[in-house]
Amino acid sequence: MHRYGLCGWLVLAVLLFGGICSSAFMVFANSGWKQGVLGYVAWTLMPYAIMILVRTGLCLFRMHPPALKMLAWTIIITALGGPLLYIDALFVHVDAQGALVILMIPVIQTGFILVAVVAIIVRQWCISRRMANAASQAGGKASFPILATSKVSSLRKSIYMTLITIIFMAALLYAAISMLQSSDAETIVTAKTVDAFIRQYCESKKYLPSAHVLRERFPGLNTNAGWFFFTDDKTYLQIQYPMQWWNGDALGVPKISEFTATPYAYGVDYHCGDGK
Repeated sequence: MHRYGLCGWLVLAVLLFGGICSSAFMVFANSGWKQGVLGYVAWTLMPYAIMILVRTGLCLFRMHPPALKMLAWTIIITALGGPLLYIDALFVHVDAQGALVILMIPVIQTGFILVAVVAIIVRQWCISRRMANAASQAGGKASFPILATSKVSSLRKSIYMTLITIIFMAALLYAAISMLQSSDAETIVTAKTVDAFIRQYCESKKYLPSAHVLRERFPGLNTNAGWFFFTDDKTYLQIQYPMQWWNGDALGVPKISEFTATPYAYGVDYHCGDGK
């Protein structure tokens, strides 16, 4: 019993260490603590919350030592794998898609832990069945039905708990994404207003507004707010504006911001007076 208690404390320590490191890397990727970072930190901690729920749920029932050890090692590998993936994306294999990789790390961790949980439940069931068969062959006719019923009941409870956890986390994830999309609604309205101004400007003057004109017309849309304008002041203009998540109502093409590591951004290209 002492050995498994020590293993439990080790798992909790690894979860705490992994969660803190992953959160720190996410804050670093966002160039410090600023507006919107809290949502990304919550996204980063999602797999750690799932691991805590899964471990708590499974450990409520009597698990066989091999299945318990498999659960512990799965959590340790997943929890420590997150910071290692962040280090790889931020410092080792740095490229233009690094921000997308950073956003996908929690998804990779969650997928890994859920697949592993299925394997752990199957292993628990196999061990229970083998023990029941051994008891039956040993002549334990009286105890076999009770033992088998107890193991099946415990297995069902584990499966139900896992399914409830998956459904709960899926609902939580859906709610979080919906909140991010709702918070982007005002930005989308602003982008459409800017779009209308640019198109009217091109129609009337036959060339595109310069970055100076746009900043005078929309003083709040500056680089600090995540708005960037690239233009030759005549025929070509590209706008990048910040978004928290993908949204089908947004103008332009979703991309990864070239200036901040993790937030989504949308880019819109304009051509005027060049035959395009």
